[in-house]
Amino acid sequence: MKEYIMEKRFDNDILNGLVSVLIVMIVASIGWIVWSQGFNLLFKIIAGDSLKTIDSSLQDLFLLNAVEGSFFWLVISSWVWFSLDLGNYGKYAKTSKQPQAGFRYFLLSLAAGFVGFIIFVGLHGIWWEPFKWKVLFTPQTNVEAALAIKGWGAINFFALSVIMAQIPIVSLFQRYPFSKYSKSDWSIGFGTLGLSFFIALLNWNTFILPSFIQLQTNVQVAGQEILVLATQQPFGSWSTALAWAQIFIFFFLLPAEGGELYPQKIFTDKQPYSGMVGLLIALIGAFTLLPLLRSILAPLATSVNLDNDLVVASFVLTIINVLLTWHHLFYDYPSSDKARLGKRLSMRLITVLVVGSILGIVWIKYHHLIPFGSNDLGLKHPMLGLMGGQFVYMMPMLIMNTFFDKWPNAQSKLKNQ
Repeated sequence: MKEYIMEKRFDNDILNGLVSVLIVMIVASIGWIVWSQGFNLLFKIIAGDSLKTIDSSLQDLFLLNAVEGSFFWLVISSWVWFSLDLGNYGKYAKTSKQPQAGFRYFLLSLAAGFVGFIIFVGLHGIWWEPFKWKVLFTPQTNVEAALAIKGWGAINFFALSVIMAQIPIVSLFQRYPFSKYSKSDWSIGFGTLGLSFFIALLNWNTFILPSFIQLQTNVQVAGQEILVLATQQPFGSWSTALAWAQIFIFFFLLPAEGGELYPQKIFTDKQPYSGMVGLLIALIGAFTLLPLLRSILAPLATSVNLDNDLVVASFVLTIINVLLTWHHLFYDYPSSDKARLGKRLSMRLITVLVVGSILGIVWIKYHHLIPFGSNDLGLKHPMLGLMGGQFVYMMPMLIMNTFFDKWPNAQSKLKNQ
């Protein structure tokens, strides 16, 4: 098999990054129109005449959640499994030439996401009414439609659990223990995937599921049967839970996304202790920073008439997007040959925080104008809005680097040519 290497279009890393961001924004804008229109039509066809029996407001919300689910499962979760847990295992099995290798791997990831969705929903739908195929795809009444919306919400945000539980195994623990006790890419990848998926399931059951579905049960008290609430809303509200989760994610991504394993490396670089330190830093950071950001961003939340914690969540998610973009598209500028460790880490962090904060405010104020935000351009397809819209940008950006090796802003060249 011929071996190819990737060559930058431009020598300047900043210019390369800016061009790549422009490409990603175009792909996100056009790609979401195609994706949303296509899956919106598909779900309408599957639902058939049953949609006519439910209120129009419930119809729109049902279709929005269903389309969101298609994107979260087929693109977000599967990317984490393939690129991070498996370490892009098998990407070059047929060819290392781009874009052929990237398209093949992307299609495989879509298929894996679909299979994962079928198994996950199929098993949960045996006993859980909101996860039954009939309810999720063909609701017959307003009650079933409302139940389907709850079900889709809980299922969709398994992607958040994947991010929260499966990525730290890679970013903080460097795929320990499998990376320590095995030399095989296959066993390291699938071992990491299996362990982290189990943790994601636990997290989903304890954190995500009760955020969407509160359980009640009958208890006998003094000969009388009383209905009591069996679960509590984590953090008191979904917007608060989202805000906390985004801050937690930022801190556990930082060591791997341009942080060169700092700040946890200050204490130790030996696993699993290094990962534990990083996890502790992320937890402390999330609980400490949430009330501070809530206070700082309160005037902005009031000005745009949005929930305060939802604004915090969106603001931090934008900073995460800048962090990921700087790492994946700007080559972690400045590189080690341009600046010493302390200087380059400081420059990266300052860049991410300053640019991320500015864009975070801009996004909150103007996401309704952006085609991958909340602007459907009059085409009436579902939009993912303030939070989900940022993932519509994020995923093409990540896939461009990890699946396509920065193609089309880098090109395949025969090695030793």
